[in-house]
Formats: sequence, structure tokens, C-alpha cells
Amino acid sequence: MQFEIHNRPTYASLHVQLEPGDAVVTEAGAMMGMSTGLSMDTKMTGGPWGALMRWLSGESLFLNTYTANRSAQRLDIAPAQPGDLVHVAMNGNALIVQQGAYCASTPGVWINAQWGGFRSLFAGEGLVMMRCQGSGDLWLSSYGAIHQVQVSGTCIVDTSHIVAFDESLAWFPKPVGDINSLLFSGEGLVMQFTGHGRLWLQTRCAPSLADFLHPFRRRMRWHRRCRLDPFWWWPFRRRRVG
Repeated sequence: MQFEIHNRPTYASLHVQLEPGDAVVTEAGAMMGMSTGLSMDTKMTGGPWGALMRWLSGESLFLNTYTANRSAQRLDIAPAQPGDLVHVAMNGNALIVQQGAYCASTPGVWINAQWGGFRSLFAGEGLVMMRCQGSGDLWLSSYGAIHQVQVSGTCIVDTSHIVAFDESLAWFPKPVGDINSLLFSGEGLVMQFTGHGRLWLQTRCAPSLADFLHPFRRRMRWHRRCRLDPFWWWPFRRRRVG
């Protein structure tokens, strides 16, 4: 099996060439195109309970498995959000993956979820976190470009910029500074990693984009109302029903 990642880091897409017997597992809705010699099987990996835990971690209930029946079959995959894709070679190790970052993997990588507790909730990851473990290939997606950091000691990062990290790293959320920094710096809680392992970060985060666009949304609503109904502010005008 061979693969290429195109259009990095803004609108990355994954293109895999499979030989007979090769298989790739993807999240629901990730397939962009496929050859006719591929068969697709959709199921709840891990059973109903495993699928439910995966759904609580921000992923889909069902996963699609594409298997090649002939040689030189092509599978094109595109993640939901615009951004980057990165390949991680799994050798029996485990990764903790943020919500929505899983894109695809080979069947040797087991995709499940684990209880993160209130520590995970305060870190912005929800009560349930996705865990990927096994041997094979794993592809992760992000909003923005992906930057890998080798942690050796202690590293502090913004919770909204985390894509994935090695399970060997110890982590916990903490305030970024004093009470003023916590309330008014725009950072809130940050994540502190301790130990030795890999950490993948994304250069953009969706909450910051939403905050940036929100004033324009109010402005566009004002202009749209004025254009469609110039006298919307007049209290005695006759209102349309329906």
C-alpha cells in the first residue's frame, strides 16, 4: 500500500493506492473518490458501547472500511475541516487524539475511547477522549497546519491547539497565570505536558475563528434586514404573518 498527501497545509487530502487484500478504515463521510475495485463495509467498530463512547469523544458512530479486490485501486480521502493532514506510523504505541482529528487508519490500529473525567472536561476535550493504539498507519487531520513538538521535560500549550499526543505524556490543565490572566488574557486554562513523547499542535483553532467572525455576523444581519425591510424599526408598520 502506498499513499500521498496533497495540498498541504491548507486543504490537504489523502490519496491511497491499495493492492489486493489491503484495507483502509475512515471516518464516516471522508471518502472523496474511489476505484471500482474497492468494496466498502460500514459497521460500529467496537460494538454498540464502543461506538457510543467514540461518538461521545466527537467522532462518528460508524466507520467505513475499504478493501481492495483488484490491484492498483485508488482511494481518495478528504477530512471535514480545511487544514492539514499528517501520517503517524504506529508501532504498538497509543495516542490520545482530540475531537474530530481522526481521519483514517489501517485495520491494525484500534480506534476506541476512554473516560477522561473532569480533567479532560476542563481541558476542553470533553469527558471522553479518543484513543488510537496498535500497529499500522494512522492519519490525523486538523484545522490549520500541523506542527510536531518533541516534549522532553515540561511543555505548556493552549488547549484549543492540541491535535494529539503520546499516551506516555502526563498532562493536566492549569491556569495560565494569576486571576487577571485567567479572566482577561483570552487564554483561560492551558495544558501542561510532562515527560518524554510527541505532541502534535495545530496552528489555528475554530473557536478563535468564530470569535473573529462574530462581529461581522451581527453587521451582516443588520445590512440584510435593512435591505429586505428598510422600515423594520418602525413600530406601527404592518407586519407580515408567515
